[in-house]
Amino acid sequence: MAASESSASDGGGDTIIPGVLYRFASAPQGFILGALLEPLISGVDSLVTQVLDLIVLVFQGDGPGLVGTLGLADIPLFIGDTLIGVGSALGGSAIEGTGILGIVDTIIEALVSFATIGGPLAPIILAGEVVLVVYTVAFIGQRIILVIADAVPGLAGILGT
Repeated sequence: MAASESSASDGGGDTIIPGVLYRFASAPQGFILGALLEPLISGVDSLVTQVLDLIVLVFQGDGPGLVGTLGLADIPLFIGDTLIGVGSALGGSAIEGTGILGIVDTIIEALVSFATIGGPLAPIILAGEVVLVVYTVAFIGQRIILVIADAVPGLAGILGT
């Protein structure tokens, strides 16, 4: 007989039992733990690893920054990048004369030029222009704050508007 086979008698004659059945019959607990639970546990391990990798992908994306698949952690970066882009397009540059800052710079230069034409009344004209600019900026700032307060739930009540 081979080493993987054993003989067992059932009373009538000799029967040959295969090695796997013999090992199962001699130690069923070890067979179950070795043959059934080991693949099951390794499958659960790979499933948990995949779930954790998926959670990391959802939170972090492919990697840091706004390249590839974005994750939840990239939302503030994306919003900030978008706001900076919009702000730079709207605000522009006073030196280059683009955007709102370019328009404000042009208006202020025109007002200063008008004041220099005034001769001895130039300080009074400049003071009046400063008051006008400060009032306009305060009025626009107040309107912006009111719009933001109305857009954010509960903020208008806190500000008392």
